[in-house]
Amino acid sequence: MKLMKSALASLAAVGLMCGVAQAADQKFTFNLSDQMAADHTVTLVAQRFADLVKEKTNGNVIIKVFPSGALGGEKDNTASLKSGMLDFGIIAVEQYPSFVPESAALVLPYLYKDYDHVAKVLASDVARDIQGMIAEKTTIHVLAFLPMAFRQMFTVDNPINSAADLKGVKMRVPESPIYVAAFKQFGAVPTPLAWGEVYAALQTGVAKGVENTPEGILTASLQEVTKYMSLSNHIEGPSTISMSDKAFKKVPVQYQAALVAAAAEAAKYDLTLTIARDNEARDKLKDKLTVVQPDIASFKNAIRYDQIELISSDKGKDLVKRLLAIQ
Repeated sequence: MKLMKSALASLAAVGLMCGVAQAADQKFTFNLSDQMAADHTVTLVAQRFADLVKEKTNGNVIIKVFPSGALGGEKDNTASLKSGMLDFGIIAVEQYPSFVPESAALVLPYLYKDYDHVAKVLASDVARDIQGMIAEKTTIHVLAFLPMAFRQMFTVDNPINSAADLKGVKMRVPESPIYVAAFKQFGAVPTPLAWGEVYAALQTGVAKGVENTPEGILTASLQEVTKYMSLSNHIEGPSTISMSDKAFKKVPVQYQAALVAAAAEAAKYDLTLTIARDNEARDKLKDKLTVVQPDIASFKNAIRYDQIELISSDKGKDLVKRLLAIQ
């Protein structure tokens, strides 16, 4: 009897090993969508992630990167990740408050002091809690948070010297409730539009301004339809490498670990590249736009976290309190 049990155990072990080996031989091909141009930092980071995944899985997991919104707008991409129609997306955190209101805590105006502070916040237990909340509410796996450059204001007709100059100005913002809330507090008329629609909106007067990173403006050629760059540093809007639960469950456990490890490495690469390319983009735009050094205090004074409904729950208030404690 003991010999039989031993034999069965050995067979089970061999079967398990064969199963793992068989899984390791499986090939997987996934699509990843992002909104930015092929030469933008976001796309370069997405490609670095894809290369790292290929390397860590011995070529058994291939991720094809589709930039410039080729697979749809970011709002639609988020919904497609949730439904499993899309495998991967570079999804800005600002998209998640539509599903998890409290996640807006990571995109609050003037939350971040500098890039070191950004890195600390995105590596904190608060960020991990938000990551878990997103997974619970949407089934989307946030593999890593990506620091983005600080955002500035770009306008067509008049410079923005203070919050008072934003009153009544139609400012394009992402299709996200936290940006709408922030720019209402600034006194502007927030105009949510998909990124691919912004050039025409500025050209035709649908919007009179846009806020984004200098690199985002430059790679979308928006300096052609704006005149002023106000260095407001009003929001640092982190992004994510996100994966659908459907795609995640397709791959064996060892590949799931490889995906998480690759995302972590890509995030480190992202921070270094973001800082360097933000400086480059600012320098290039100085020759193309009138640069304004606005009254930052006027913007900060206009913001009231306690009046932002997205973070008004007990959980939201707790997250904000913990975030503000990170130095």
